[in-house]
Amino acid sequence: MKIVLDTNIYIAAGLHDGFSAYIVEVITESSEFTIIISEEILIELDQKLKNKFNWLQEDIDRYIKGLTKICELIKIGEKVNIVTRDPDDNKILECALAGNADLIVTLDQDLIKLKKFRKIGIIHPKTLSWTFPDYFKKSN
Repeated sequence: MKIVLDTNIYIAAGLHDGFSAYIVEVITESSEFTIIISEEILIELDQKLKNKFNWLQEDIDRYIKGLTKICELIKIGEKVNIVTRDPDDNKILECALAGNADLIVTLDQDLIKLKKFRKIGIIHPKTLSWTFPDYFKKSN
């Protein structure tokens, strides 16, 4: 199963050793899942970690280098304009399309309320606990 993780999942995973970090770990350790990522998502991640969270560039570079080792990096083909309130969210949909993803995992309400985009499911991270209970245990 090919999964696109929204930038907010990578940020949460980088900031805290919580459920988002657990998601990234489980997905990368299982042969059942592949994380799809694009250059556009990596650029947004770099900018947000630098500008919003004041990470040092060397820490950002190390984090992104680690992600590129565990993710399948794809090139965006088709551009979409589905999310108009925050057009930056469209890069997640574009990545999912280009990578033939099965699922998008996000904390973003604009994306979650779509529920589906061209047969690609869109879910909140906590939904993984009951969608794939063999992989993602509920956190107590």
